[in-house]
Amino acid sequence: MGCPDWPKCFGLWAPPTCDCQLPPDYMQLFLEKRTRKVNRFVATLERIGWNEKANEIRSNKAIYLPEKFNATKAWIEYINRLFGVLAGFFFLVFWLLSCRYFKSQKVVFVYATIGFIALLLNAWLGSIVVATNLLPGIVSTHFMLSFLSILFTLIAIHRHRPFELQTHEQKNNPHWNTMLLLSFLIVFLGTLAREQVESLALSGKLEHEGILNWSAMGMSFAAHRYLPLVFLIYTLWVWVLRRSEWPVQARATAWMGLLILTQIVLGAININWVLPPVTQVLHIVLGASLPILIFYWRIIKPIGLE
Repeated sequence: MGCPDWPKCFGLWAPPTCDCQLPPDYMQLFLEKRTRKVNRFVATLERIGWNEKANEIRSNKAIYLPEKFNATKAWIEYINRLFGVLAGFFFLVFWLLSCRYFKSQKVVFVYATIGFIALLLNAWLGSIVVATNLLPGIVSTHFMLSFLSILFTLIAIHRHRPFELQTHEQKNNPHWNTMLLLSFLIVFLGTLAREQVESLALSGKLEHEGILNWSAMGMSFAAHRYLPLVFLIYTLWVWVLRRSEWPVQARATAWMGLLILTQIVLGAININWVLPPVTQVLHIVLGASLPILIFYWRIIKPIGLE
């Protein structure tokens, strides 16, 4: 919520550096604009029959809280939007190039189109995230939807010109699919946990005796906390099972195990020191990278691992 409006930031194309550049009643002004946008979104949900979600949004008091200007948060959000626009332009070029293969390699065009639509849909959803003041559920959807663009882009490129051919061990190995599902499940549970952190922060219950109040965060956080241990044990088991028979997969699995272990350590730091900014960002970035890497290794031969 560094910028309470979208696509501009406090009504400007570049964020201000201090609130002295804003009108005195800027908080109320942008709250009214956001409220009108929320009302339009709620009306759309009601027209398509999602009355329960519409009522949930309408009755959420956090949506109607004004946002005070914070230069750091505003510029972080602005840079995020710049990368989003840049990704959009690159993806548009990518999709236009894929149109050349509509007849010769239609599957390339189809995957590129799905990825492009997912990107556009997520850009729109980003504006809804801002309008609804980080409403739980919508934030998680926004985060998870971003994976579709990345994964379908990888598939489209690989179908057009394979990075490298798969080895026999990858084509006939069910462990990749299990690890892929586990990684996505852990990431999804992590997004739910992040929403619970926001809720606890607003209610003043985020900390208990100097550490993160994880006991108040419910089953989704408990699963997100302990499932990586199961994932690590499973990964080590696959490594032991395949290290002599399938060395390529064993090396890739070893890297995955190291990444999972790093995530567990970062998670422990976040709990015990109540979400230090640096480790929190690293935890999110590495967590998002894991399923993408597994997906990459699943469809192609791992480069540089032989």
